[in-house]
Amino acid sequence: MEIQKETHEEPSKTLWYTMSSREVFLKLQSTLEGLSFSEAQKRLDEYGNNELPKKNDHKIWRLFLSQFSDMLVIILFVASLLAFFTGAVRDGVIILIIISINACIGFFQEYKAEKIMDRMRFFATDKAFVFRDGEKHEIDAKFLVPGDVVFVDAGTSMPADGYILESYSCKVDGFIFSGESRSEKRQAGPMEKEVSLSDIENMIFMGESVVSGEAKVIIVATGEETELGRLAKITASVTEPLTPLQRRMRMLGKSIAVLSVGIGVMVMIIVQYLNLSWYENFLLALALAVSVVPEGLPAAISVSLALGMKRLLKKNVLAKRLSAVETLGSVTVICTDKTGTITKNELMATKLVLNETIFSITGFGYEPKGDFFREKEKVSLKHFENASMLFRIASLCNDAVLEENEGKFSILGDLTEGALLVAARKYESNPNFFSDGRKKVTELPFSSERMRMSVAYTLDVNGSQIIHSYVKGSPDVLLSLSSKRMDERGSIVDFTQQEKQRVREQYETLSQEALRLLAFSYRDISDVPQKDYEREMEQDLVWVGMLAMIDPPRPEVFETVSRCRDMGIRIIMITGDYATTAEAIAREAGIISGERGKHFDVIGGNDLTILSDEDVISKIYTRDIVFARIAPEQKYRIANLLQSKGEIIAMTGDGVNDAPALKKANIGVAMGIMGTDVSKEASDMILLDDNFSSIVEGVREGRVIFSNLRKFVHYVFTSNVSELFTVVLGFIFQIPSPISAVQILAIDLGTDVFPSFALGLEPEEPGQNKALHRLGSIEEMNGASKRTIRKKLKKLFPKQKIIDASGIRRLLSLGCIMASGAVLAFVWSLIRDGWIWGTAIDTQSTMYLEAASATYVVLAVSQMANLFESRSERLGMTSIGWFRNKYAWGALVVSFLILGLFLYVPFFQNTLGMRPVDGYDWLVVGFTTLSVFLFEEFRKKISAQKNRNV
Repeated sequence: MEIQKETHEEPSKTLWYTMSSREVFLKLQSTLEGLSFSEAQKRLDEYGNNELPKKNDHKIWRLFLSQFSDMLVIILFVASLLAFFTGAVRDGVIILIIISINACIGFFQEYKAEKIMDRMRFFATDKAFVFRDGEKHEIDAKFLVPGDVVFVDAGTSMPADGYILESYSCKVDGFIFSGESRSEKRQAGPMEKEVSLSDIENMIFMGESVVSGEAKVIIVATGEETELGRLAKITASVTEPLTPLQRRMRMLGKSIAVLSVGIGVMVMIIVQYLNLSWYENFLLALALAVSVVPEGLPAAISVSLALGMKRLLKKNVLAKRLSAVETLGSVTVICTDKTGTITKNELMATKLVLNETIFSITGFGYEPKGDFFREKEKVSLKHFENASMLFRIASLCNDAVLEENEGKFSILGDLTEGALLVAARKYESNPNFFSDGRKKVTELPFSSERMRMSVAYTLDVNGSQIIHSYVKGSPDVLLSLSSKRMDERGSIVDFTQQEKQRVREQYETLSQEALRLLAFSYRDISDVPQKDYEREMEQDLVWVGMLAMIDPPRPEVFETVSRCRDMGIRIIMITGDYATTAEAIAREAGIISGERGKHFDVIGGNDLTILSDEDVISKIYTRDIVFARIAPEQKYRIANLLQSKGEIIAMTGDGVNDAPALKKANIGVAMGIMGTDVSKEASDMILLDDNFSSIVEGVREGRVIFSNLRKFVHYVFTSNVSELFTVVLGFIFQIPSPISAVQILAIDLGTDVFPSFALGLEPEEPGQNKALHRLGSIEEMNGASKRTIRKKLKKLFPKQKIIDASGIRRLLSLGCIMASGAVLAFVWSLIRDGWIWGTAIDTQSTMYLEAASATYVVLAVSQMANLFESRSERLGMTSIGWFRNKYAWGALVVSFLILGLFLYVPFFQNTLGMRPVDGYDWLVVGFTTLSVFLFEEFRKKISAQKNRNV
């Protein structure tokens, strides 16, 4: 048992693929007949179940408590405790209600997203055919152990990592690791040297699926020791970066906290010299401190992001958490996959080669509709006999099935063979046309050694049997096996060496366009004895032609890429496919253009290993880049490098190999259709339609959300500044506080809350999604020194702030106007009631309550003018449109109804200390409101003139 102990310590770290089957058996102490049940149980006790480590179940209480981590919420909570401590129970209760409402909004939105995710999750295979005690048994896959021998065939998902002992034309789809839906031959036999995971040919890994053929495999690793488990552990160890919104709000919260506490402490020190009681002193300090804190901001942000999440869902983008909605709008670089994102992962025949003529084939995806063109002229191929023969071979030398379900077509089997069926149906819509009356006699399956597949069919014609062999395969191979060719009239002529050379030139030219080519030949073997079919059916063939296939870019991708450039977003393709294919697709999609080495570069996985971080960054910022044949850790490195330069990156992915990079990126975007469970878990967003254009629509939506966030932050802080200045002016003029702390809360959470939500629903402004960044284009830095590049990088993507210097000047100006009107209304109301300047006032008297109510109405109503002006920082009401945001008008009506309740309903009068106001007070309200409106319209007009003159 010592050997067992030694060999079982870390089986996943052993280079199994370099060993022979005999060495593997010895190391795992197993045989071709498998383990005994008793030995399997011992190993199960040692290794544990064959299951990936489960993510901790999402705790509802943890999700709810996370809603209280925001700095603004913490400030409000402290304020409520202070209010309770000093006996201001009413104020404390109101603040706690505010905190609870905000927490519930955030919790329900994120919990809803989590439940959607739960419904989308799926599990790995749960059954396996295993040899135990020399017999074949079906068991739960979780009970597999290293040393077990299992059987897999077409349609099977590999339950653990295994070394191939016997292979019978076994082809495996390694999509979850490579990201490319391309079946690859897997066969028995050791490999001579160490290679990357994607190049291992004698193993099948957990999660990979068998497309065709069958194999007998010995399990070498289970559970978290598999390649799938290793990636899961790497992904779990990645620390997710803070979103731009979280960073900005954290800084904003800290600033507000310092300002609020500083003002409160300073006021309490100063007012000691005014002979006020400690209670009056505290109330004044609390009013000033509360006036700084935007109580309604957390709720407004949560609602805005929740509504944005809902709008994104309509665009087929599922956001898993609220903050991801805003982060998407801050994206500066999109790192995108090729297969399934830029392309549809639907292989399509696009060119037909007959003799020396190349025909183009139109259509989309697997729908069997399209036309044939010679140059730009549409042609019918019905009179081309060699075309009919080519499509007959493509249909009959084929194991795939084209299925239709509710008008949607899909392929069962190999995608390449599926593309051949679709092309044949474009030539002849009747699916039975080519097989009518023919019966299959024998087949020689495709293999990587032979590079071809052959079938023989018999046809009864007037009592005579005509037997043809149909062959498809590599053009190079079939050229060597063909001695004759078929012309368009169906005549069989000699295939000269000069003609073969021209076909090779066509083949090379089309291959450089990243097209995958298959050749088609046939032979009449009617006179060949049946026992010699397999020997003769691939000899002395008649060359017919070639079909060229590609997984083309989605039709809308080129326009979408162009829009990204207009929006100032870089696109970098990162794919596991080969460089030639990646370059061709990137060029067709508009991601790259011009001359390689000057305007763009293609960096392979091997090249990336050699390049230093500084060299990679230099290449990225001096030209457009495509990364090809990239390994998972390299994708993670690229994400890390871009983030180190201040980029906000969106990273797309669908395979397990993408999980670490998805989690590392600012926004990980998984594919909803093709994506694996692991990639969806690691991501922040899911594209429900796997479409690249949906990402860009999400970015547009995110930018609108961020712009609206700036708008209602400005609106909220304008209100807070006006409240602060109102209290400060009262302090300066030695008059009673014009407004109480609870009335400030009533503004922030009563008359201000619905307008804030309305600003969160403001439609996109004209020109809002044009490029945000004008400095440091690729063209400017082309050929620049590394020092120059580093300098330009600092200016390339300037950080957007929620409130910048011009925004601060703007809200200070508006705050002064509103506060001046409010204090004027307060003093004038007192004077009209007989108050003499300098005399004391009972804060519970009708005189004071009426004056404070006038202050409240001025601040609340003048904010309504600010609501409409906050809809755009640069466009006046005529330009932005008076009725473009219907929610703003609805908010205006609701706010006035709330104001009426506060002024005239006894319950609110007593709770808030409010009384009705007279016509003179309304004059001041109208004057202040008009002043706010005219000031902003004049400011925007002057600003627009300055911009035109620049």
